[in-house]
Amino acid sequence: ALGDRGHLPCRFGAGPTPLASIGLITLATDQATEPEARAFLPQDPAVGLYVTRIPMAPVATPDSLAALEQGITRAMELLLPGVALDAVAFSCTSGGIAVGPERVAELIRAVKPETAVTMPVTASAKALRRLGARRLAVLTPYQDAVNELVERWYADAGFDLVATGSFKQPGDPQMNRIDPQSIYEAGLALARSASVDALFVSCTGIRVSPVLEALERELGLPVVSSNQAQAWDCLRMSGYDAPLPGRGRLFQLSELAGIGRAHV
Repeated sequence: ALGDRGHLPCRFGAGPTPLASIGLITLATDQATEPEARAFLPQDPAVGLYVTRIPMAPVATPDSLAALEQGITRAMELLLPGVALDAVAFSCTSGGIAVGPERVAELIRAVKPETAVTMPVTASAKALRRLGARRLAVLTPYQDAVNELVERWYADAGFDLVATGSFKQPGDPQMNRIDPQSIYEAGLALARSASVDALFVSCTGIRVSPVLEALERELGLPVVSSNQAQAWDCLRMSGYDAPLPGRGRLFQLSELAGIGRAHV
């Protein structure tokens, strides 16, 4: 026998993520949104990102996107049960529209009532308004039925979509593989095709972080992507307000009076 084990004292501190704790609900098919989130969030161990996944069909249609509603509750139940989070993001632009932003927030808060909730569609609208952008060039990877859904939402939200273009890919297996250089070239062409205030690149399933600042420099305009806006909104709602370089004009804006938790 090893003998009796002594009960040793320990102290409890603020926990592993004292600046911000962020939950991410991402699609089972998506290989892009998690690394994009980590690219836009600060490289700081005091900012935590905790990921759960939700079933999704390999082809994105209005119906398959609306079906995401059925998995939100279970995904949230698996996201650090019993642990408070500052913010939770439902990481699908078109899915947030298909389910409805209010319904998504309702389902998330049913499991974690105190958390702040965001998603790319609401975060990007906040970001674009904060940047003073109304006339938009909008680049997407979707097929036309989903493009129509997305374009209608932004138009109803008060934006003027003066130039739109799409890679017209069926779902995450293809969207995740779109080369960022293709996004750069398409974004330049689209934003230069009309007089616009900003370029918005929609979809969490495409990789925009490697080219976002280069697009801004070349265009002389703000560029907002779904993953960028979502990360910004998560930090903003968590109380983290330090400007972060290398992430576009959006991350140079100051929203709050300091750095610290807004939801504890």
